[in-house]
Amino acid sequence: MRMSFFTTFVARSIPACLAAACSSNMSPSDGQSSGSSSGSTSEAGSGTNSQTPPIGASAVAGWLATGAYKSWHCETTAHAARSPSPHNVDRICSNDIIASNATASGPWPQGAAAVKELYASTTDAAPGGYAVYLKTQADSAAGANWYYYGALTAGGATVDGMGNDATVMATCTGCHLAAGSDAAHTPSPGGRDEVYTPVH
Repeated sequence: MRMSFFTTFVARSIPACLAAACSSNMSPSDGQSSGSSSGSTSEAGSGTNSQTPPIGASAVAGWLATGAYKSWHCETTAHAARSPSPHNVDRICSNDIIASNATASGPWPQGAAAVKELYASTTDAAPGGYAVYLKTQADSAAGANWYYYGALTAGGATVDGMGNDATVMATCTGCHLAAGSDAAHTPSPGGRDEVYTPVH
């Protein structure tokens, strides 16, 4: 059963990769497409429009179910995760704020957000889980002002909190802090300030 496999994959593989601080050696893949979306970004975390995920596990799960992020700038297909990601197979969607600042070099503005669909295999018809991140203030504050959420579709949140939370730091922020710091941590052009792959 696919969800059983994915649950086992997440339970056994992801924490091991995360403990190794992004030491995965998966091959890179391109395949980005320009998506179109409308609407301005509301206060970060309020989730009052399609460009801004809410904060809080139950609110994010409900927001993901609406599929609002699918109108963002999304990679065309799921692919093997780019090194140094510990995720197995994924597809990334970036909101307008990330897409419109993808070729810049400074920190992302407040409201920058992305959704990563997580798959056990490139042949899966639907994601088995999601990872979401949202910049809640202009200053990243070493990751403290980024909100992270990660969960299986059929389960509860495994990550839900701000970037300075101990669990979030060990699971997400510790790795994302290195985005854009050197060639090995820039798998996609424009990666920086917690974001490894800006899709535009």
